[in-house]
Amino acid sequence: MKNTLNRMITLVTAAATLAMAGILPAQGADGSALKWTVNAETGRLTVSRTEDKTEWRGEWPAVLTYWDAAGKEHTQAITPKEGWKMERKQTEHGCQLVCRQEALGFSVPLDLSAAGDVLTVCVRSADVTESGAARLKTLRLLRRFGAASEGDEGYLIIAQQSGALCNFRDKKPAENWINVYQSICQCPMPIFGMVRGKSAVAGIITSGQFDARFCVSVNWGPQKQYAIDPGFTLRSFRDEKRLPDDIKVEYHFLTGSEANWMGLGKRYRQYNFARRAVRPLRERAATAPGLAYSAGVLEVRIRLGVKPVPHEIKEQTPENEPPMRVFCNFAHVRDIIDEFHRQGLARAEFCLVGWNRGGHDGRYPQVFPVEPALGGEKELRATIKHGQSLGYQMVAHDCYYGAYRIAEDWSEEYLRKDHDGSPQKGGVWGGGQSYNMCLTRACELFAKRDLPKIRALGFQGLHYSDVLSIIGPRTCYDPKHPQTRQQDAEAATRILALAQKTIGGSQSEGSLDFTASALDRVLYVDCDKWLPLTKRPYVDTCVPLYEMVYHGVLLYNLSTEVVNSQPGEASYLRTIEYGAMPLAYFYGHFLLDTSKNWLGKRDYRYDDAAGLKQTVTSLRRVYDDVEKLKHLQMEFLDGHRQIADEVFETTYSNGQRVVVNYRQQPYVLSSGETVPACGWLLLEKKQ
Repeated sequence: MKNTLNRMITLVTAAATLAMAGILPAQGADGSALKWTVNAETGRLTVSRTEDKTEWRGEWPAVLTYWDAAGKEHTQAITPKEGWKMERKQTEHGCQLVCRQEALGFSVPLDLSAAGDVLTVCVRSADVTESGAARLKTLRLLRRFGAASEGDEGYLIIAQQSGALCNFRDKKPAENWINVYQSICQCPMPIFGMVRGKSAVAGIITSGQFDARFCVSVNWGPQKQYAIDPGFTLRSFRDEKRLPDDIKVEYHFLTGSEANWMGLGKRYRQYNFARRAVRPLRERAATAPGLAYSAGVLEVRIRLGVKPVPHEIKEQTPENEPPMRVFCNFAHVRDIIDEFHRQGLARAEFCLVGWNRGGHDGRYPQVFPVEPALGGEKELRATIKHGQSLGYQMVAHDCYYGAYRIAEDWSEEYLRKDHDGSPQKGGVWGGGQSYNMCLTRACELFAKRDLPKIRALGFQGLHYSDVLSIIGPRTCYDPKHPQTRQQDAEAATRILALAQKTIGGSQSEGSLDFTASALDRVLYVDCDKWLPLTKRPYVDTCVPLYEMVYHGVLLYNLSTEVVNSQPGEASYLRTIEYGAMPLAYFYGHFLLDTSKNWLGKRDYRYDDAAGLKQTVTSLRRVYDDVEKLKHLQMEFLDGHRQIADEVFETTYSNGQRVVVNYRQQPYVLSSGETVPACGWLLLEKKQ
């Protein structure tokens, strides 16, 4: 009894000592646990897994930028040296570190908690105070947490475009800032990571992601450090209301087979299923016939017509509106469909672009009446019905982002406004100068009105809403309909969800994943044409990180560069390697200056019957590849590796593997199979 009592006293004393030190073990379901400490004087964080000797150390809790009373901008780290005082309070699952700077009037509490192998750091917006004249601008959380040094083993994981790795060597000193969600040339997912030796940290921003960016530090400072950490914009200008969203980041500490970029992708995939209402493709397709069909067929887009781009008249009226350039009328669409059918390309989804009044980007938000120069509504209905009678899926393209003065629906009331009250402008396209709509208003006024009408024309399948997932969330300062970036993202998602419900599915232009819960197909993941990742000074290797997360969840084409690519071409092989779906486009090149067209190296056109026959014949091999690989769209990516110079293997959750050979000569695998030159091979599950 005495020995038992002594052991109990020892355990209680040890627990108290750990609590005082800020070390809080958090037992996970798999038996793992974290050890972590927060220094009560400096706020520095140290974390490790109980079975792993690797320690992950931080510098300071955060770095702030702020405006003083005169409007001058300053940067300050939260450290005692800068006058910050720390107070650590124990909480049920961790601790709260309250950081105060009395001279500036700032108080920034950080809540830290642990569960399993995950440490969560949260800055609750309601708890942050600004009692003086200074105003916060940005907060950079846990600057250079877990930093490695030049020459260390490992790499940074950067969720830019498809994904990139940065090795800890041979970089010029720099801090590179990359936005989250502001365009697909940046980060389409709010995740980041670092691998050091046989351990890794996978970071997921779970709140504040719409106002976030990442800082990639390479060879930085006296210690030549490498790190990636998140920063958040709390205000864009001094008199703006502070960001109302909490800032919350989960740090997942990975070991063993998980400690790599694929482990980060799989963690985020699991997070999406558990916390973001994202569902696997197989599950959704079971109750969505349009999605089930689209998942196994070639997507064919046909641009029917567009007014001259660019045109000297930016503000168009009915009197000065230029005539539309008709590329392919509805009767000719039927000819294309018939040629597909004659040549045995029996399944495809045809997306009609520019069927609406004024053609592609002609008069948005006005879409009706159906463009008369293409044949009008009667001909469109006949074309839809004809395609469906032959077994094809017929879908439409529209837009709820840009508005043109030529539209009958034109009003400045629903436009997105800048801080000074002026309407936000977009690009200059077929309808002239475009203006950005506030998406909340666009959803209420136009998506709810027009999507049922589009369905009534006969369209059914994956409806395409332009740019909603390629242009990042924006603020709106109109006092009648103000929007934060998060509210803008939520409105974009509502439009896509409405298309799913009304027409049978949804697709949009880019891979920004705030739309993932309401999206079925992505037109482009990468933007190689403009800003290829390989030209970034911090990138050593490109990897299919986005695909690791979303293959088996979303259908996707890889980039504008691979549109209309053909078997044997490097861009086509990369499509196969990354598990993407090929995309065919008729009249993709529509700009008057043909050197500025961005959709692939070739364009498909219908000039005569012989030319159309040749075009469809050239698509036969693409179609056949889709037929061979379509079942893999329902599987997750399970692995990806380079097995030789210019030879890559992608593994799927059903155990099958696809080996892609970029070489000009065949490649013989160790198992004896031969991968053709500039080709690929599907292999069955290893026994």
